Amino acid sequence: MSLPNFMCLGAAKSGTTTLYDILRQHPDIYIPSFKEPHFFDIPENYKNGINWYEKNYFKNANTKVVADFTPSYFFDKEAPKRIFESLGGKVKFVVILRNPVDRAYSHYLHSKRDLYEKKDFGEALKLESSRLKQYQNQADYLSYLRHSYIHQGLYSKMLKRYLQYFSLDNFLFINFEDEFLQEKDLTIQKVLHFLEIDSSSLLNIDIRSNPASKERSKILKRMMKKTGWWRVIIKKMIPSLKIRQIIKNRVQRLNISVFSPTPLSHLDRKKIYNLYFRHDIRNLEGLLNRDVSHWDPDN
Repeated sequence: MSLPNFMCLGAAKSGTTTLYDILRQHPDIYIPSFKEPHFFDIPENYKNGINWYEKNYFKNANTKVVADFTPSYFFDKEAPKRIFESLGGKVKFVVILRNPVDRAYSHYLHSKRDLYEKKDFGEALKLESSRLKQYQNQADYLSYLRHSYIHQGLYSKMLKRYLQYFSLDNFLFINFEDEFLQEKDLTIQKVLHFLEIDSSSLLNIDIRSNPASKERSKILKRMMKKTGWWRVIIKKMIPSLKIRQIIKNRVQRLNISVFSPTPLSHLDRKKIYNLYFRHDIRNLEGLLNRDVSHWDPDN
């Protein structure tokens, strides 16, 4: 069987798409052309079984490293156990850790761009817990993902779930601000060394994927969200889920343009950091024996 032995777990909105675009150039790494299979976190996909997962995403894999880049695996409560039971305890994981305030704001802007968010940022954060409880009761996992701005930045809580099944030695943690942005070449070499593959391959690392963006056409964006008879026709015309996902992603990419969002004020950053993330960050530092105090707005 050709199944993943490496996963990039996220965190979401922390440069995972850029890392994906860089690593898929390497001849010893196989990554599906559709970046996020969502097998281990979406129940409807997981119920299809491991053979379905392999057939749809990895049937052509014949490299030393086979990878799955689905950042929401880090967040999902069931994913660690499912990954362990399906793939074993030797899977390697890369996690890019970004300042959780910036990650939350980037996540919010993404949801707002895709017309899933109408509230302002502060109100969305206040509503998050009640929203997530509602989505959980409704078994609406996609809405749960789209509005979990705070919860997808509680890194220590998510990591502890993985450490029930995997050793810290299975993980490579990358600091988004200091390593991935400022020392990308050195960081990519570190990833290749972690994966135990040739680090001399020439890779284009001058890539910036999935930057902050806004839609070019709101009409097209709304059409892509709507359900109806035309979706049934498309499924009959294109029965492959993988191909439909690839087409959808390409259309979405063509319908966006890069823009510079209004930055958060120092006061807002400080308030959000202290209210939602300070305690979890202290726990993370203890787990990793690593200082991330530079995330504190007052530092």
